[in-house]
Amino acid sequence: MAQDSSPQPSASRAVSEATSRTFNWHWLGALAGVAMVVMTWLPHSYLRMVGWPWVLVWQSGFLAIALWLMSQLRQLDRPFRPLGHGLDWAVAATGISLIVCSLASDFKTVALWNVVLASFYVFALYGGVNWVRQAQVKTSYLATAIAGTFLGTAIISLALWRPGAESAIDNEFYQALRNAMPFGHHNFVGGYCALALPFVLACAVAFRGWRRWLAVAATVLTGIALYVSGSRGALLGVLVWLLVAIAAFVIGSTAKGRLRRLAMGGLGLAVMVVVALSNPRVRSLLGSLNFANPSGFVVQDGPLLDRYFLAKIAANILRDRPLVGVGPGVMSRVSNLYRPIEAGLGMDHSQQLHSTPSQVLGEMGLLGLGVYLLWLVLIIGLWLRLHRTIEDKTSRWLLYGVGGGFLAYGISSLTDWQLENIGISMALVVLLVVLLHLANPSERPLPSPVGGATRRYLSLGLLAWLVIAGYLWLMADLGFWHGDRAVSRAKQGDVAGSLQHFSSAAALVPWDPTYHALLGQEIYGLLPLVPPEEQAAARQDTLANLYAATAIAPNDAWFNHNLAVLLLPQDPAAAQVYSQRAVQLLPRSGSLSRYLLGQTYLAQGQTEAAVTAFSLEGVSQPEFLTLPLWREEPLAPLQDSVLDQALAHHQAVLEATSPDAPGYATLYDQTALVRWWYQRPILIAESGTLRPITQALLATDQNPAEALEIVNQALEQSPQDQGLLLLRAWLQPSEFAQPYFEQANLPPAEQAQIAASLVDYRDVRSWLTAFGTPIQRTGRSLLGLTYRNRYAQSINFIAPPNAPSGELDQWAIPELLGLFLDFPREFVALDQTVETLQAEQLNLPSAVNNGFEIVPAPGPAEKLF
Repeated sequence: MAQDSSPQPSASRAVSEATSRTFNWHWLGALAGVAMVVMTWLPHSYLRMVGWPWVLVWQSGFLAIALWLMSQLRQLDRPFRPLGHGLDWAVAATGISLIVCSLASDFKTVALWNVVLASFYVFALYGGVNWVRQAQVKTSYLATAIAGTFLGTAIISLALWRPGAESAIDNEFYQALRNAMPFGHHNFVGGYCALALPFVLACAVAFRGWRRWLAVAATVLTGIALYVSGSRGALLGVLVWLLVAIAAFVIGSTAKGRLRRLAMGGLGLAVMVVVALSNPRVRSLLGSLNFANPSGFVVQDGPLLDRYFLAKIAANILRDRPLVGVGPGVMSRVSNLYRPIEAGLGMDHSQQLHSTPSQVLGEMGLLGLGVYLLWLVLIIGLWLRLHRTIEDKTSRWLLYGVGGGFLAYGISSLTDWQLENIGISMALVVLLVVLLHLANPSERPLPSPVGGATRRYLSLGLLAWLVIAGYLWLMADLGFWHGDRAVSRAKQGDVAGSLQHFSSAAALVPWDPTYHALLGQEIYGLLPLVPPEEQAAARQDTLANLYAATAIAPNDAWFNHNLAVLLLPQDPAAAQVYSQRAVQLLPRSGSLSRYLLGQTYLAQGQTEAAVTAFSLEGVSQPEFLTLPLWREEPLAPLQDSVLDQALAHHQAVLEATSPDAPGYATLYDQTALVRWWYQRPILIAESGTLRPITQALLATDQNPAEALEIVNQALEQSPQDQGLLLLRAWLQPSEFAQPYFEQANLPPAEQAQIAASLVDYRDVRSWLTAFGTPIQRTGRSLLGLTYRNRYAQSINFIAPPNAPSGELDQWAIPELLGLFLDFPREFVALDQTVETLQAEQLNLPSAVNNGFEIVPAPGPAEKLF
């Protein structure tokens, strides 16, 4: 008896010690869970995750996940098992593919940063699966916690939604629906809700008591949050899920009850279609499709057109780098090399391709696409096997919820890339944990535990990986901290302190161009205040930082443009190269890039090339042909040649464009306006409709009374049109000047200047050119997304090209009249014509037509100042 009973205390102590050790490490799992929930609920979390101090929240959570997993590996007296069901092979294939694609990337450190992020989701998956297996957590308890998190997200999303009172107007409601809270983008909100809605609905059916009411609340609020997110991809995902669910509901019934189920399912689907069609964003999509077009249907919806162009970027990358893509997470660094010409002004430095398959294909090539398909096949296969074996009612409903969430999100993900978002990726991980936990060990035994020696090696490998991650995180965190301090010091007026912090950040994070760009921007802005004896050193510092930013992000069109501007006075040959690069990367932009290119040619005596570049700028921006700079040397002698070429190019574009095409009417109007400005004949061959203000200007030369009649008729339709009101004031100042100033809301000095011009300049062209005003420098937006750095949002420095007088001006009166309009973002005939002329006459094809390459950058210049 003694021999039989003696092992029991030892076994009990072993179990007790193991349980104690397990309990002691549970706080790591709890910390990780809390951190992930905080990042899910934090307003604007997607941008805050790359800024101080919020970066510490998710990093502490990820660190807790890794240490939690390491503790499980080191508890050798407790089994640690693989995922099973073939998913471990998918994990291995994913890891190998990520590393291979990163090593093949031109931006290896940026790619490695993203590989590190992806690895922690794998750690969370293994840690979560083994924890629920060891602790024998009931699936219903796990599902309740997940449903509670989904409920909290929906509550926060709706609480932070600010549609405004004007949302009652349908056109305004279209904008009000795009609720971006809490993630920071409405598509993120929609994708998350599409993932959550089927799961919480299944929980509402499966549970009883208070948990059912929690799930019901989550279902209702998540559905509302999905609707007001305005994400059409998410609505599509939910509709597809409902269609599949209804089909299964009808097919799974007996013959006797099938008709009743069919009626119920049809009614439910009809209700959901009506709800979807009530959404103004869905209606705008349907209204943008022109099925009457003989060549097929034409898409005028901006977001849908964006996805078409982004798909072409993915296709271009596939042509250039088919096997390994451009590298994980580096799309924004290279996308302009692959951007199609017909995208026009859109898709500038795209961070993502708005489609998960396209993004995977672009960043990881066919290797990544194969891994993506492998995950789909394995998860679908696992779900189907469980569907055949699970009999417990609660578990079966949870299986439906997980499968429905994956289906709805999978369809939604075809229209957006969201795996960089921590809240969404972690939600996918925990639902996969639920799916694996639903697997019945009696039907399919759990995988064999990993051996002790292997676990030790795995834990050491995990520790080594943490060292790599810790180094990258530490450098990035210090950079974020210095960037935050720099911005704070600048607001306090401590310029020297701000510069020092930016300099420190730039030294710590050599793979991020943000800090060099901001440092160069600040120094450049201070140049007017720098004493003459220190000007050379300050300019050299500006140049060095712009060089550094451009070297880190060589495919950033704006960085190349800024560097060309700074180099032009001292080294026009180097400025030409950087200007050419900017034009090749972003063929049409608002920065007068071809004007800058023409300046570099002119500075080197290449007059013919300069005229060509100037004329092409005039094609893209007709207002350029009327700027004051054409009255000054050395551009004045070139004016006639530039104008002749530009007008000929305008005519070629008009002839190549259908009068019904977007952009034709604007180009026709602007061409007529430029011809009138320079008293050139309006060609009879042209056909189109002029705006009332253009018609009135054309009439002022011969019949001012007719011009006034045109203006008055137009004002009957648009009584608040400021341009028409100002032109009427010039045509008849004694009667209409005072009414114009009473409602124009102009600064006193500007009002006095305009009032004087109405009397002093009675020739219309003299009035239009009475006085100038500086052209506002163009800013940039969403750079925090481009470079995954919150402080990149402050990069708004786009240096204007140097005019002969030292400042680039525009005429003030035409600006107030609104004479010159922007062309549509997509204007294919215009962009293709300019591209052809640029390639033929300047030997400067855009990157997408040049083997996805641009002119090589010259080495750093010697000291220039």
